[in-house]
Amino acid sequence: MAEASPLVSALLHVRMRVNDLERTVAFYRDILGLSEIRRIVSPRGSKIAYMKAKGSETELEITEFPASGTVVVPPDLVHLAFRVDNMDRTLERLGRLGVPVTDGPTKTENSIFAFIDAPEGYEIELIAPRNSPLA
Repeated sequence: MAEASPLVSALLHVRMRVNDLERTVAFYRDILGLSEIRRIVSPRGSKIAYMKAKGSETELEITEFPASGTVVVPPDLVHLAFRVDNMDRTLERLGRLGVPVTDGPTKTENSIFAFIDAPEGYEIELIAPRNSPLA
């Protein structure tokens, strides 16, 4: 049987709804170093900021839409994972900025990972290659 061609060809963006767009954009920009690439207001009135990590094609769509009600993120429901080049430098920077590490750093065979919390309670996983400091 011939293999069917894939229905999709790329992951374009991930949407996260938040209560405070400016606070969340500041976190991803100032703490993690993402770039804000554009802002729009949707036809229904959602305020949306699109952000991207250097070297990534996938965008993070951060949306504020109070009419949908208050955002309450259940624990351990979803997280975003970002590659970092150096876990030592990453942890040092987070400490200087007052961002607590909520889990880790944990070493695996090929990587080192740690978790932090973004505004609204979304979890962020930071992953460094195993040959990174802390190896």
